[in-house]
Amino acid sequence: MEFNATVAPAKKIGAEAPHIPGDKSISHRAVIFAAMAEGESHVTNLAPGEDVASSMRCVAALGAMVEHDNTSVRITGGAWRSPQGVLDCGNSGTTMRLLMGALAGREVSATLDGDDSLRRRPMRRVAEPLRELGAEIETSEGTAPVHVGANHPLHGGHIQLRVASAQLASSLTLAATGATGRTTISGAGSARDHTTLMLPHFGVEVRREGDDIVIDGPQHFRAADFHVPGDPSAAAFWLAAAAIVPNSTITVHHINLNPTRLGFVAALERMGADITTTVDSEEPEPMGRIELRARPLKAIAIEAADVPAILDELPLLGIVAAYAAGTTTVRGARELRVKESDRIAVLVRGLRELGGSVTEVDDGFDVTGGAPLHGATVESGGDHRLAMAFAIAALGASSPVTIEDAGCVAISHPSFFTDLEKLCQA
Repeated sequence: MEFNATVAPAKKIGAEAPHIPGDKSISHRAVIFAAMAEGESHVTNLAPGEDVASSMRCVAALGAMVEHDNTSVRITGGAWRSPQGVLDCGNSGTTMRLLMGALAGREVSATLDGDDSLRRRPMRRVAEPLRELGAEIETSEGTAPVHVGANHPLHGGHIQLRVASAQLASSLTLAATGATGRTTISGAGSARDHTTLMLPHFGVEVRREGDDIVIDGPQHFRAADFHVPGDPSAAAFWLAAAAIVPNSTITVHHINLNPTRLGFVAALERMGADITTTVDSEEPEPMGRIELRARPLKAIAIEAADVPAILDELPLLGIVAAYAAGTTTVRGARELRVKESDRIAVLVRGLRELGGSVTEVDDGFDVTGGAPLHGATVESGGDHRLAMAFAIAALGASSPVTIEDAGCVAISHPSFFTDLEKLCQA
């Protein structure tokens, strides 16, 4: 649904954050792993939005029985079959990339496609290493649609990742579970490790040895029940809101506290926000609460080594930087150019419309804070994270901000604007 949203400045952000949706990255994996397993799995607190719905739709087309009720889903998995039509991944790169690995080597032939945005995103980086394991993968000049051929048994091998990408590492890990022999995937680095943490819960043995992921195949998935923790990428918007509006405090509960997902929290601490993190449970992922009290913010530098743990939140960090003293620099983040939009370009255009001082570079941006932002109409680029980031920018501006094509927030957080209104009235 397309609509424009206008967000007014906030006097104070207070108390408890709205319910945080289930973690989107973990939800994708729980759905796909359950569909690969023999038997019935029950997943609760599933992320809402169109992206995870794409994963459910695709595994159902592959033969899994999917019974979805609000934020819970029962999935009966096992033997997959070739779908009757194209697997529609919508806007979800995670769906497409993980399924490329899950389908590789099976007695299943499938074509994966998506919307115009997804068709622009790079898939050769996944296809090429899968071919090294024996898979038949065809892309359309390196992008979707992607065809995975049937009856090409996989073998183990040593894959060196060219990009420290969680989606790429996860796709190869899923393929390796069906390969004969040992597969070693090197170069995962500080990329999200949800797949290696979750697979044992579904009966698959996998090891992390430094930056390497090691799997001995073939292995079989076992059905399991799984509760998805709250999404730290969603919580980041409420933490940012409290950080930029003076005298604000906020507590977010039941959040995934995996260290690979807390780059934004660490960045806010470095900028001067007063943050306390409490772990309430550990398995299979750490979960707990984050409390933030607003303090005067200062500029920081984000280098390439910092990027994997904060990539999705970097546009939001650019917004926070506009309210911090000094110049915040971001480098090593060229991956932002090939997300749902060119997130560097869209952020820079929007901040300039709002009166921000921002410089665009090939692999990042510089934002100089101190000058107050003002109201304007900004383009979201059809990108859910940019639409939400500009809404947060409005909270500290001198007058309301209108975000064009704000309906794209349905990709990950359909209730975002309703939740934001409640937060500002607290």
